[in-house]
Amino acid sequence: MNTAPLDIWLKDRMGLVDVEHVPTREQLRQWQLERLVDVVEHARKHSPFYADHLGNIDPSSISSFEDFAQIPCLTQDILRNEPERLLCVPQESAGSLVTLSSSGTTGMPKHTFHTAEDMQATIDYFTWTMSRLVAEGEVAFVLMPEDGPSNVGRLLKEALARFGAQVVTHGILEDVDAAIDHCLETKATCIVGTPAHLNVMSMGWEQRGLIPHHINSVLLCWDTVPGPVVHRVERVLGCSVYRHWGMVETGLGGAVECEPHSGMHLRETDVFVEIVRVGTCTPCPDGEFGEIVITTPMRRGMPLIRYRTGDMGRIIPGECFCGSPLRRLDTQIRRMTDTVDLAGVNLSLFDLNEALYAVEGLADFSVEYSRNTLRIFACGLGHDLSEYIRNALLRETQVGKAHAEGAVNLEIVVRQGCATVGEGLGKRRIRTE
Repeated sequence: MNTAPLDIWLKDRMGLVDVEHVPTREQLRQWQLERLVDVVEHARKHSPFYADHLGNIDPSSISSFEDFAQIPCLTQDILRNEPERLLCVPQESAGSLVTLSSSGTTGMPKHTFHTAEDMQATIDYFTWTMSRLVAEGEVAFVLMPEDGPSNVGRLLKEALARFGAQVVTHGILEDVDAAIDHCLETKATCIVGTPAHLNVMSMGWEQRGLIPHHINSVLLCWDTVPGPVVHRVERVLGCSVYRHWGMVETGLGGAVECEPHSGMHLRETDVFVEIVRVGTCTPCPDGEFGEIVITTPMRRGMPLIRYRTGDMGRIIPGECFCGSPLRRLDTQIRRMTDTVDLAGVNLSLFDLNEALYAVEGLADFSVEYSRNTLRIFACGLGHDLSEYIRNALLRETQVGKAHAEGAVNLEIVVRQGCATVGEGLGKRRIRTE
């Protein structure tokens, strides 16, 4: 995906409509710093929480990103327990705001409030990011529901309508054959969905011996994207696959992969990203993995200032081959909570995804750990699938060490066929007692 449309979006969002050239990295950084100072001053004046949290900070004293990094971080508890205290609009106006809520698969749901202007900014971002994946007159097939004013399916439909493309929302993947038939009927050139669902759909296509020549691109979003899923979708569908990172806290849009596939370009005007050392909130240098911390400098209803997302990632150093001034987030995003202790050995969902999705014939899986037993519930094709899964676990993950020491038992339950065994649109996790 050529990032030229994103650079045009960047100029518009920065108010540089009449400027001929794309802003440089230095110009963008200076603009960001000014917006960060603005949002700190705005939040101190209008939010009960920030009046206390930022009470000792003089916005005029913030003259560098190092100064900004001295502001204490927000934890996820504020969005779970009392998000209303972050509001910078009168409480009686809160009813007119759009509420985005997380699935709560890793704890209590988190709630963020967005103004109509915030949601329009997301739609505008989707317009530009999607304009190189689907063209005027073409169809994007979306494996998400459309209900609700803040639903991704509805936002994408409005975004694509701006340049004459169409969105067909199929809803959550439940019946693979029905989804494939629906996609064929629409003659879609682009598919948008979760990695787990696109993996299952690709296997279903392969099982039926169908080659969907009309599909040019796939956008994988909503959850972490395992490398083996990208490779399988590319191989089966014969198209380019792009990754997207976002969450309700970022207003859904966050970063998207470009044509050279050398990282995901950040939505820099609306989501300022820092990578910090875990537990300290001290910024890491580019290239080093740490916790992703975000600030939403353009949001006025409920801004987030140095909010700890619980996602691990890193900024890729240097400039992209595509020439965009937008910084790049590494595609290897992982959630900090997606780790369990197997009798002293850490097992991450990231490692499980990379190991198990590489197993030939695996369509989908879920994981449960209780009473020193790791259970894998899988669906796929092949009589030896259970043994392949066991071998992958023992060779490619920390399960091998724990199992060799007799600390962990393995149970693998395989159901033949192409179907989902995950939690719908809930983000995949390791279930524990």
